[in-house]
Amino acid sequence: METADTICAISTPPGEGGIGIIRMSGHLAHSVLKDIFVPKKKRKTFLSRRLYLGNIVDPKNNKDIDEVFVVFMGAPHTYTKEDIVEVYAHGGYATQKNILNLMMEHGARLAEPGEFTKRAFLNGRIDLIQAESVLDIIQSETDEELQNAIGHLSGRLSEKLNLIKLNIKKAVVEVEALIDFPEEDIDVDIKNIFPMLKQTKHLIKKLINSYYEGKAVKQGFEVLILGKPNVGKSSLLNALILKEKAIVTPIPGTTRDLVEDSIHIKGIKIKIIDTAGLRNPIDIVESAGIEKTRQRIPDADLVIWLLDNSSQFTNEDKNIYKRIISKRKIVAVNKIDLPQRLDTHELSSRGLDWNEISILKDVGLEQLKDNIYKKLMEKGMKSPGAFITNERHRNALKMSLEEIEEATRLIKIDMPLEIIAYALNNALFYLGEITGETCPDDILDEIFQRFCIGK
Repeated sequence: METADTICAISTPPGEGGIGIIRMSGHLAHSVLKDIFVPKKKRKTFLSRRLYLGNIVDPKNNKDIDEVFVVFMGAPHTYTKEDIVEVYAHGGYATQKNILNLMMEHGARLAEPGEFTKRAFLNGRIDLIQAESVLDIIQSETDEELQNAIGHLSGRLSEKLNLIKLNIKKAVVEVEALIDFPEEDIDVDIKNIFPMLKQTKHLIKKLINSYYEGKAVKQGFEVLILGKPNVGKSSLLNALILKEKAIVTPIPGTTRDLVEDSIHIKGIKIKIIDTAGLRNPIDIVESAGIEKTRQRIPDADLVIWLLDNSSQFTNEDKNIYKRIISKRKIVAVNKIDLPQRLDTHELSSRGLDWNEISILKDVGLEQLKDNIYKKLMEKGMKSPGAFITNERHRNALKMSLEEIEEATRLIKIDMPLEIIAYALNNALFYLGEITGETCPDDILDEIFQRFCIGK
């Protein structure tokens, strides 16, 4: 698919830098380059994948804009499968902007966000999974996140989906053969596709179930620190993030609102949230903070229930436990440097283990971080590229699975073959939304709008 116009954009972040890159893609790229670039050694054309030194010059007044390197890359063996030009200029914004304006004056237009990658997708160089992984690579904050994105870009997830689609297509072929040739002696029993559908369902469920791990890599986890006032919640947040983010005072009820920050533990992003102490509030402001805390509990991936070693187990502690009894949690007993008044029998009687820590003395915090990681990653991590990270992908997989289960049900009750084929084709349609074969234009636009201009 060759597009009618040529696009251009600055591809490096704004601001000062050693090098600024301006890109063009389209059938006019080579001619625009000839119009505005004067090489040190005169030439009529530019060979593909050769680096040339020269000057960007405004033809209107022969004014030098910048001394640059340029490279011309001929289609189809390029990122977009179109002719591409890249100009490596000095990194000042004014210089890059002037070069960009010259390109537009000579036939190119400003690229939309993500349009270079969108052209790579539309021209068949990459599928939609790989296109989305490009953005994931750009936005990666950890090695694990980066490696998973690279795995998707290399086609690991696409390969798994193609295997699933192949199984469904085989089932569709057998069903449609019976529809198209009902009177032919075709040795096919519709129920023979059950094993194929069973295997397909297993593969889809495996991918759906991997979303939890994928979410860990891409989005991180949310960890809530809970406890009654003055047990050390704000101090724990500060100790984990290694900075004074939350205000710490000996006055109960100091924290009135949620205070959050992020850390990385063994490559996994974790959002730590300090909360208002859970007790009967003394004023309307504290009451609002406590209500915010209660509302956040259901969505948290992990709760750290913080107790005070120097304080007795109270009704406030019991009420907190009731709220988190079904949550994934870690119990941490703080202030072990002080004389013990906490009756740990209250914990053991509930079948709870606990971490002993002293935030003041920096005791047990590394072990606590290890336990946070272990608790969040109880199921273990798979190899990069083996799990999904995108909610759009998960939803499409769920819809596809429902259609396959419906097809299985229809076969069992001897429903017409046309209805069975319809369900199986729907399953293929939803999988095609993931790879881009059947993805609606509005979804495509939404995906590529998340990219920066120039990528």
